[in-house]
Amino acid sequence: MKIINTFAIVKDSLYSVQYDTEMLNEFAKCFELWNDPIYLREFFEQHKEDLDNKFWNGITIEEAIIKTKEDARLFEEELLSIAETGKTEKLETLSTLFEPLSKGIIEDFEKDKAKGMKRSSWLRIYAIRIEANLFIICGGSIKLTPTMNKRPHLILELDKLEFTRNYLQEGEDENLDFVEIN
Repeated sequence: MKIINTFAIVKDSLYSVQYDTEMLNEFAKCFELWNDPIYLREFFEQHKEDLDNKFWNGITIEEAIIKTKEDARLFEEELLSIAETGKTEKLETLSTLFEPLSKGIIEDFEKDKAKGMKRSSWLRIYAIRIEANLFIICGGSIKLTPTMNKRPHLILELDKLEFTRNYLQEGEDENLDFVEIN
């Protein structure tokens, strides 16, 4: 895995990496997939056992597709809005949406997650927190299980978080001009 570029989603606030294995940056990729009914049908069919968990109240694949597309629309709007607002407002920053991936761990280049807007959302955006309103998106997923370490697509997201965190800590790339690294 290699990061080939970083993109400003909202300048001075929200950025996204692009990996050499992808055609799009991670922000664009997530929202494109979450709005693609063919991808969603294949995903939910592949993870039908997880979707059938009683936690999801017997939702059908058709209902899951509709729910995902609506939640993705609301989630993208909220991320963009708060990223912009957070540049001038101290009380509503991206830190109000994102939370540490692991409770109780506070560190530089913190691994964070944001959840979709709908109640019991399975949408996740994963990012590295640089400061209160400066985040670098490094992935996203549909998370149907309580933990991330039991499904290959979620383990990949953990790997991308760690890889991106290490990349940012090294800070030797000219694509990182937006980040002042100590």
